[in-house]
Amino acid sequence: MPSAIENRPPTITDGPFVIVGTPPSDGGNTSSTGQPRPEIWSNMRGGLCEALPYYRAYKGSLHTKEVCAIGFLIDKEADPRDVFSAQVVICSAGGGRELDRETGSMVRRADAVDDNTGIRALKAAKEARSVVAIIAGQNNPNYPCHPPHPYSVLDYFQITDIWKEPQAQRNGNVVKVWRIRFEKAELHTSSWWAPRNAKDGDNNALSPSHNSEYLSIEEFSGQSRHCVICWQHSKEIFTVGWMCLNPGCASYFHTHSPITNATASSLAYTEAFLNQRNPLIGPLPKLKPSIPDLDTVGLHGTESDSRCGFVCPDCGCCSRRLFWNRLVCENCSRWWPAPMLPYPQANLQAEAIYIDSLTTKRRITNGVNAGVPESAHDTFACVLNRTCIQPAEGFVFGSYTARQYFLPDATGQVIGSFTLFVSNQNINSRQHGPDDLFRELSVTDIGLKRNPAANVGSKHEGLTRHFQQNFGARYKFGVSVQSKGFDEAPQAVLRALHRLIWASKCAVAATAGRLAGQTVGPNAPPPTSNEFNELLALGFMEKDSINYHDDGETELGPTVAALSLGSPSIMKFRPKLRKSGFGDMLPIGSGPGGKKAFKSVLEVPMKHGDMMVMHGQHIHRIYEHAVEPFGGRRFSMTSRYIDPGKMTLQADKDDAAVKGAIPAHSQEFTYDGN
Repeated sequence: MPSAIENRPPTITDGPFVIVGTPPSDGGNTSSTGQPRPEIWSNMRGGLCEALPYYRAYKGSLHTKEVCAIGFLIDKEADPRDVFSAQVVICSAGGGRELDRETGSMVRRADAVDDNTGIRALKAAKEARSVVAIIAGQNNPNYPCHPPHPYSVLDYFQITDIWKEPQAQRNGNVVKVWRIRFEKAELHTSSWWAPRNAKDGDNNALSPSHNSEYLSIEEFSGQSRHCVICWQHSKEIFTVGWMCLNPGCASYFHTHSPITNATASSLAYTEAFLNQRNPLIGPLPKLKPSIPDLDTVGLHGTESDSRCGFVCPDCGCCSRRLFWNRLVCENCSRWWPAPMLPYPQANLQAEAIYIDSLTTKRRITNGVNAGVPESAHDTFACVLNRTCIQPAEGFVFGSYTARQYFLPDATGQVIGSFTLFVSNQNINSRQHGPDDLFRELSVTDIGLKRNPAANVGSKHEGLTRHFQQNFGARYKFGVSVQSKGFDEAPQAVLRALHRLIWASKCAVAATAGRLAGQTVGPNAPPPTSNEFNELLALGFMEKDSINYHDDGETELGPTVAALSLGSPSIMKFRPKLRKSGFGDMLPIGSGPGGKKAFKSVLEVPMKHGDMMVMHGQHIHRIYEHAVEPFGGRRFSMTSRYIDPGKMTLQADKDDAAVKGAIPAHSQEFTYDGN
């Protein structure tokens, strides 16, 4: 593990790292004021999910591995008989809540499902006697002490009992819910969440040796027997007496009278059930993960395991991986270098072979050239809806082989072009070519950083998956990205910019040439385009992708160009379901979350050194595009023209004029396609 560096590097200029106002802490069970202090905590749910191997549930309370529970969050949604004590947690599981639009609260309207994946995972953990890490959210109404952080890790617990019981609801209904009894695995250690002001003998006293809540191993002393109907074993867990707890039994929860809202509300657990304690079987895994070993032999720095978050060894904060080349604690700002090693050439070659094989198979499977004369075969696209996308035309620009596709609106009028520039080994290997640019970007700090993309500033804040740094005029889209002027850009960025300027001129001229003499509509791509004054550099680690989106911001010019460096990807286009006007003219599939969406109408691979140019303002109103990754490290250098005339604030216009000016010295990087 690399040694820590106490101060942040001088390249960090984007303000403090503390996002939510929890003061820094330095570990231990109590602070100097006597307040409880957990060993592991987080201000952000994303911090938990990136830093802790046992909790990756961005939504929902349960995290599983191979259908076995390993992490559980207890937060706002609680039930009347929930228990949150020093050694025992009892709560519900299995979901089933719905939003009550009148009250704004979550309520249950039906019995919990028996064959629920989460319940099966919890039962598997119980049977295996494996441990589950429990995390407490600050909104849990049963918190025994004042919550020290938005999220705090309690400890490892084992599951001793799982049963289904009736719960009275606010609307008067009675529903059956799954209940889980967790018991702290290490009974001899103190629990930081127990209140500090309790007296000896109180249920919430601090010390295990002076607290009736801290019990040693104790067998269940209540009645426990088999049901004469189903012959399944049940404990006597309620004070009303023994009953069968098998939901499938005819005698399930049978008492002398029907279970009503009133009787369900009055149920209480027996002391024997609450006070039982069970032995731990096997050693415990480490609760507080060590900071990632960034010097592991064989790793190059952008593998999936390398891009995870970490728990700060100083303050215990679960921090997300914000920066491309370093780990920075989001609470105390201590940082560790995470330098990238050169990406193995053998990996790039293997990835290129794989993507060629994959696109060939997809081309056949998707019938790209089915029923088409061989002279008109497309050897680039792996999806091509010929009823939508107009036949492509091939070009040679410099040393590149190019293919240009026209994208129409629902009336068949051309609204834009997409041009793919396919590189080759001769281009890639030349001095200052894609090979050199890729190597330079891999090991140079150009400021790449992940930025907030959803719920900005809240504890549910979501970051972009990829890393970003903008150069030139500020590009304002859904994510706020830090921006530097072109006069601050390293040579690799300026060389990429000039390659994209050349490619855009070629693509725009070819588009104008193909449309010359044709009858075009008012939304046709213009015959010329402004020179770029912006470049957005994106860094992608293994499995990083970009979901469907458009580049339709008001200030943007009609042309977008991108240079792909490193691992391959597949770029996809599809019309927008509601705004394109295609209606039932195109096949519909499903997108993320099962939402309906048009199937892609064009998919092309982008390999190392390839460039693409989208030309036409209205492409972004009708279509959206996505990037599917294949490989371990990729950079995308994407340029646009940000129109100062469409900016509202004079400060933005002035900023664009200064930062978007291409330095005179970079003219030596002017590119001619060779």
